[in-house]
Amino acid sequence: MYRLEELNIRQDRFLKALLESSSVDEAAKKAKITRATGYKYLRDKQFMKEYRTLRNDAMQQVATRLQQASVEAVNVLKEVMNDKEAPHASRVSSAKNILDVAYRAFESDDLAVRMEKVEAHMNAQQ
Repeated sequence: MYRLEELNIRQDRFLKALLESSSVDEAAKKAKITRATGYKYLRDKQFMKEYRTLRNDAMQQVATRLQQASVEAVNVLKEVMNDKEAPHASRVSSAKNILDVAYRAFESDDLAVRMEKVEAHMNAQQ
């Protein structure tokens, strides 16, 4: 685990627990600190910097795994959509999911292009 030297052992323990818990209270209990101490750590800039870095790293790993599984998910949806023996509702639902995701991907790409144009325009004005 990446660790900044500025964090003490209790902060480090709370940081690990926070990443694995569903609440600050739960993380404080796991780290064997008081709730008030947990919230004090959450107001500390160095602690929050470390927390955000580790949380972003974890989310990046999740996103990578989701991307890897998405090919299989599309194949399953296509299989159900094309299965003449499957109930009509299942086939329609699969087709709708494929269209929804395709449309959102198109919107996302379009938004990215538009943002690049806005950023280029703003940079040109500076």
